[in-house]
Amino acid sequence: MACRSGLQTAGWLALSLWAGLAAADELWLVELEEDDGVELIFKGAGVVRGNAPVWQQGAPRHERLKPGERLALWVKNGAATRIEVLQAQGAKLPADWQRGQDQLVRLESGKLWLRQLGTVPLAASVRWVNGSVADLQPGREVVLRRNLQGEAIAVLIPNPEDDDVDRSDQ
Repeated sequence: MACRSGLQTAGWLALSLWAGLAAADELWLVELEEDDGVELIFKGAGVVRGNAPVWQQGAPRHERLKPGERLALWVKNGAATRIEVLQAQGAKLPADWQRGQDQLVRLESGKLWLRQLGTVPLAASVRWVNGSVADLQPGREVVLRRNLQGEAIAVLIPNPEDDDVDRSDQ
């Protein structure tokens, strides 16, 4: 009976841990393409806008979001729960993001070196969306999904047909 109770406790702990992970908000570091008041649109994704609070420099922001703004977006079950407008490039970004959009600096030794998000290793079973490793040229915009270990598990290349991708002067 004691063994069975211990197994039940272990099972509940595992279930609680899984539920906690499943219920946690995902952090996205992305550039806004469109905000129609109902949905926020990004490269390769969209989330329900809902009534998530918008913050900028630690204070509530009441003006409408604009296309091109870089956002830290907390997402749960396809809906935004919090939105923070990111400031100047080079600002310290949270390291625990799950979805990120950035420009590639270089690909070296199975790692993506990104302009703002730093270095991200490629998972052994990375999934390529709308392109392949051959499309990874310096300056190319990429959208990544990461696992809990910080490895890129999916790489979206928004416009693989673009030949002029070196944007180092921007």
